[in-house]
Amino acid sequence: MPPRDLYEVLEVERGASDEVIKRAYRQMAVKYHPDKNPGDTAAEDTFKEVGEAYRVLSDDNLRARYDRYGHQGVGGQASGGAAGHGTADFMDLFSQVFGDFGDLFGMGAAGGRARRGNDLRYDVEITLEEAYLGKDLSIEIPKMDECGTCHGGGMRPGTSPTTCSQCGGRGKVVFQQGFFSVQQACPRCRGRGEIITDPCIECGGEGRLQSNKKVSVSIPKGIGDGDVLRVNSQGDAGSQGAPPGNLLVGTRVASHEFFERKGADLFLQWRVSMVDAALGTKARIPMLHEGDEEIVIPPGTQPGHVITLRGKGMPRLQRHGFGNLQILVMVETPTDLSPKEKELYRELSKLRTELDEDSMDRRSERPSDRRKRGFFGDLKDLIAGDSKDE
Repeated sequence: MPPRDLYEVLEVERGASDEVIKRAYRQMAVKYHPDKNPGDTAAEDTFKEVGEAYRVLSDDNLRARYDRYGHQGVGGQASGGAAGHGTADFMDLFSQVFGDFGDLFGMGAAGGRARRGNDLRYDVEITLEEAYLGKDLSIEIPKMDECGTCHGGGMRPGTSPTTCSQCGGRGKVVFQQGFFSVQQACPRCRGRGEIITDPCIECGGEGRLQSNKKVSVSIPKGIGDGDVLRVNSQGDAGSQGAPPGNLLVGTRVASHEFFERKGADLFLQWRVSMVDAALGTKARIPMLHEGDEEIVIPPGTQPGHVITLRGKGMPRLQRHGFGNLQILVMVETPTDLSPKEKELYRELSKLRTELDEDSMDRRSERPSDRRKRGFFGDLKDLIAGDSKDE
């Protein structure tokens, strides 16, 4: 039987917010929790299905892949109870969302098991070029890692834990408080149901040790400044064999010498002289990773004119295609004129004054036509006149 749509499983709309998805999961997880439905295999399967749906839809990366490719986009794992995940995995997910609320069902701390490892945060800085192309990194982080002697169990090799005498191995105890029976994690074994009588000498029974470990991280193409990647199970190891936490990798994209970025679009300021802006020219623009590309500056280009090169921006993160490159043309006014240049600009000013006052053709033009003609039109007339004199 094909797996159900994950949004249908949680009974939410496809565009539901993270808060709506979490609220739906809380309600359904409580409803179908195995401790509320003892012996009901259908409820247990639904609990697993709900947990798997939340696992995917609460992760931005997994959710984006699922929205685009369906169950195949998340490795075929979003298939409810058939996904091969044990109930313990969903108890751990449940405890992450509910915290101590899980004690209402007798789960104890973290579902009657040792405590899950902490999530870790590590920030990296990459260049804009690396954000464009993607990058594989190997980072070394200090973390609590599984003890190599006891392999996380916390016991001396060759020994076994004994059943807790206080709770009889159940991991929870019940006591009377007024008219109510209150159930809580066993204080002696801390909800494990077992006592380690012969702890590992190397880790003192904790099952983990502080160490530096290298972790491989793949930075995807199009990653943005401030984006956070989650590397599952690469955080601190859990105590006494509990599941590890995750590694959160924050990315900072360094400022670039030429380009600015907004989303998938790149922005570049390109300076041209007044003469080139008036007469038009060609320019070779540096690309972020492909050398140069020739563009045309059209005659009469005004300051602030924008030229758009489509598809020459950044890759769109987790999507096909690229953004655009927006080139803002900046017209430079010269400040260190030579005597000859000053003479030409004076002639230009004089020509413009004469045209404004004496030319019948110019007086017959509409005001809007004269505004369109402007300074660059006068400059072209002057240069044309100099060419004839020569």
